[in-house]
Amino acid sequence: MADRARVRVTLESEIDGEKQSNTFDGEWFRKERSIYVRYEETDEGGSEVRTIVRWRDGELSVTRRGDVVSEQTFALGQRRSGQYESPHARFRLETETNLLWAQFGGIANDDLSSTEPITPSLPMLLEWHYTLWVEDEQTDDFILRLRAEEWSE
Repeated sequence: MADRARVRVTLESEIDGEKQSNTFDGEWFRKERSIYVRYEETDEGGSEVRTIVRWRDGELSVTRRGDVVSEQTFALGQRRSGQYESPHARFRLETETNLLWAQFGGIANDDLSSTEPITPSLPMLLEWHYTLWVEDEQTDDFILRLRAEEWSE
């Protein structure tokens, strides 16, 4: 498989029982030991936000850039710091991850402690469950699933 592909990204989220699903056109690529998915979405204010999702060695990071700038990192069983910034507010975030799972080409990567490099391929499925803390205050529990499938126009 090539190191780069156009993908259709489906992002499903569940926040306190409320489900939402969105689809985006994007790009999947790998660089050294990391796998990336990059796509653009429109935020609540109608402006474009570039999102990059990176998977490496059992750790997931999500970076958003636009009117909203945020960085979150997810590692199973750990609490990681991040940030959120918009024209109206700035917050320190923490994520406490209680499930982090990846599947590449139909093969699950269940042993996240393995030091063996994974062979990434499409379709790719990531799922992560976490509790969000904003300025040291626990807010909501999130369930997210991201699926990237190769496609052409």
